Amino acid sequence: MPVEGACSFVGGFLRRACGRDPVGVCVYCAEPFCAGHGTLHPDYYEVCQRKACVAKFADVAAHRMWLEAHLPSNGMSMCADDGCEERMQHGCERCRLRFCDEHLVDRQVTERRLEGEVRLVQMMCHHCAARRTLWD
Repeated sequence: MPVEGACSFVGGFLRRACGRDPVGVCVYCAEPFCAGHGTLHPDYYEVCQRKACVAKFADVAAHRMWLEAHLPSNGMSMCADDGCEERMQHGCERCRLRFCDEHLVDRQVTERRLEGEVRLVQMMCHHCAARRTLWD
């Protein structure tokens, strides 16, 4: 499917946007990018080369590996935190793994929804709480 517009990647301070024909639209910033300023991944996962977007892409991959490594603990009804031998009690509202009380925190987050931004408190593990700085 053809992408409208032009590559909007800016290579530095006081530089103009690239302007070449785009090949994709970034899934994170929704900006069009050319073949030189982004990557077309499998399953139509298109990511530009902006620092924040590359960091988010890397974070998602690392988070998936982290989830796979910590899922077996929950299979044995144990807290998913590294080395914790307590029974699982509550679920993280982000990753859905279950943890003991000690390894969950309440965080105030802003979510963007159809009705606008909504501030709410979510119970999440330390891993997901640390990831919020990249995604906010």
